[in-house]
Amino acid sequence: MTATTPTAAHPDPDDLLPYGYPALQVDRVVRHTPGALTAVKAVSRHELDRQPGRSAPGAFPASLTLESFLQACGLLVLLESADPGRHLLIFGSARGVRLTGAVHAGELLEHSVELVDRDEETATFTGVARAGDGRVVLEVDRAITLLRPADSLTGGGNQHD
Repeated sequence: MTATTPTAAHPDPDDLLPYGYPALQVDRVVRHTPGALTAVKAVSRHELDRQPGRSAPGAFPASLTLESFLQACGLLVLLESADPGRHLLIFGSARGVRLTGAVHAGELLEHSVELVDRDEETATFTGVARAGDGRVVLEVDRAITLLRPADSLTGGGNQHD
């Protein structure tokens, strides 16, 4: 693989987010510019809900579509952090969420996220998710993430006497 391929141009999401299979819902970052990111998730037949009486699986669950979008937001804030390995990423909230369609097995789910505002601990995003044919399947007006020191869960973070 050469440095000109999209997978070599951007870090593997698995290296930035603290999840592995099956929780990791972003396969690859395809574009990153300051304040914006595009990431994709290939939806496979094996992760879709089967419905009784149907031989084909249903749609990718709405909850996983939103989770995948939020992970793309997390990737953007981590890629733009000085030392991403020293932060714990927490998803705070999502508002103005509209599920406008669904993706099915064999489709690529593409997330386009934009950073709206950021301070030391909080980042706010907006964006959309599209199916492989360009249909918008999810719109998010506002998603908020929080960054905490990685050791804040183990008691090694800021301590108050």
